[in-house]
Amino acid sequence: MTGGIDVSVGSIMALCSVLLGLYIGDYGLWGAILITLLAGTFIGAVTGGMVAFGNIAPFVATLAMMTIARGLALIFSKGQPIPILDMTLMIFGTGNLLGIPYTFYLLIITLIIVAIMFRYTMLGRLIIAVGSNETATKLAGQPVTIVKLSVYAISGLVCSLSAIVASARTGVGSPNMSIAFELDAIAAVVIGGASLRGGKGNVFNTFLGVLILGIISNIMNIEGIPGYHQQVVKGLIIIAAVLFEGIKSYLRKY
Repeated sequence: MTGGIDVSVGSIMALCSVLLGLYIGDYGLWGAILITLLAGTFIGAVTGGMVAFGNIAPFVATLAMMTIARGLALIFSKGQPIPILDMTLMIFGTGNLLGIPYTFYLLIITLIIVAIMFRYTMLGRLIIAVGSNETATKLAGQPVTIVKLSVYAISGLVCSLSAIVASARTGVGSPNMSIAFELDAIAAVVIGGASLRGGKGNVFNTFLGVLILGIISNIMNIEGIPGYHQQVVKGLIIIAAVLFEGIKSYLRKY
């Protein structure tokens, strides 16, 4: 939405997963969750600071953070998965209410919160404005740097939340979690119709993009298509979606 791209999401998830596994024994479940959420937010804010105040291209800044976060995850865990044997967390990760997984309820709550933020808060409107025309927004006296910092901090927060969910489902804090996950994130957003140039996107369309990508991934798994081939397919989907958006923009002009 701001015209940037975050390729560090998978690595931040891995680092936060490891932190959850390391601290849950010393600080309990809720203490470890709090540390994990704060760590993800801080990492995202650091990336946002590089983009907003260091004037570093988002792809470069997040690429650097991707390498750093993955390296720290491997260092802290010594390259080994960390078992997480907390019963409450395991019930949340694998249990259900009325036949619907607990994690799906968390997804819906997160979706609603983000939708409200975009529609009814000043931050949401400024995010769209920055992506549409950053120069005009800056000349209007709006805090563009704070908006960018906030966006990446929120991204880090949601990554840490995703790490908690993934760890709850698998029962481990893994430094190898979510490798190439950034490809899924980008593909889902692009399929949902968001513009990589910024300023255009819809939360619920992105949600549909996630569902479509999930269905495609499940079909490929059922058909026994290897993981490496699936990455090729997802890459082609991104190219097709971007080309389709370019064609639509061209037709609107003429």
